[in-house]
Amino acid sequence: MSSSWRSIRVLFLLQVAIACLVVLLCMLALAAANGQLPFAGPTLAAIALALGSIIAVTWMTYRATKRLLAPMDWLLREVARWDPQRPDTRALAPERIPASVRGDTRKMADALHGLGERMDAYIAREHDFTRDASHELRTPLTVIRVAADLIAHDEGLSERSRRSLGRIRGANAEMESLMDALLLLARDEDVALETEDFAARDIVEHEIERVRPLIEGKGLALDLQVEAEPQLHAPPRVLGVMLGNLLSNAVRFTDAGRICVRLSADRVEVTDTGIGMDAAALARAFEPFYRANLERPPGPGLGLSIAHRLGQRCRWPLQLASTPGQGTRATILFGAGIPRD
Repeated sequence: MSSSWRSIRVLFLLQVAIACLVVLLCMLALAAANGQLPFAGPTLAAIALALGSIIAVTWMTYRATKRLLAPMDWLLREVARWDPQRPDTRALAPERIPASVRGDTRKMADALHGLGERMDAYIAREHDFTRDASHELRTPLTVIRVAADLIAHDEGLSERSRRSLGRIRGANAEMESLMDALLLLARDEDVALETEDFAARDIVEHEIERVRPLIEGKGLALDLQVEAEPQLHAPPRVLGVMLGNLLSNAVRFTDAGRICVRLSADRVEVTDTGIGMDAAALARAFEPFYRANLERPPGPGLGLSIAHRLGQRCRWPLQLASTPGQGTRATILFGAGIPRD
């Protein structure tokens, strides 16, 4: 707002200068017409009085305008201090608003304060619901997983039953990963994630083994290329959820060929020979619930969206490259990661 005040001040000074120049020219023209050049005393006094009146009126107008805009100036300064990610509306609480802020500016401040409180309450409810729902869903998912593991040891199962059991175990694993991701995302961004040093290769191999039954069920080949074994400082489950979602997507959209996982010093890549995506689908790939191919087996539609948001949280950018009919390459760049304490 200070720049606005400077602009207003310059504008008023220009108006004063123009008005004074006009008065002087008019006085000179009148004096010349009456043959009073050089000016006599009364003429000079009249010119001085006119110029003084113009300056006084302009100054009073400037002061009145400044008093009129002062409440809005205060409101703009308070809003400018807000963090866009977490606006603090406590400064706009009714008891903290100056008495000079009245009228429409007071109404605007009250409206912003009310909006901020509703947003805070909504975010708190969303986090509470996500956390509670995730915890409640974990119990039945654990029961399903344990029961499926026990059934898998039954040697009397037919091949058809084993395929069905494999689909149950795969779907249950996807839901457990989804719950883990929701619990991580439900945490406030100001709350630090629980980090530790871990070997990226251990997580990669664990997630590959988790989806191996699904890969073998579709007759796909799986390659793991380890070019380096980086040590990361982050929540291990974040990498597991991100990579698990990428592998699940690769299996879901690949009917023939292979899936390749490549681990290097600064990234992990998942490449498939699936149906791929065109430019339009690629641009919307990170949107929640977006599905480019409705003919494929339905999924929750959250895999890439969650992986993308988790990557942002841990400063691990997720990149996608795809060609229709040839396949997709998804890359998790380890980048800077979460700083150590």
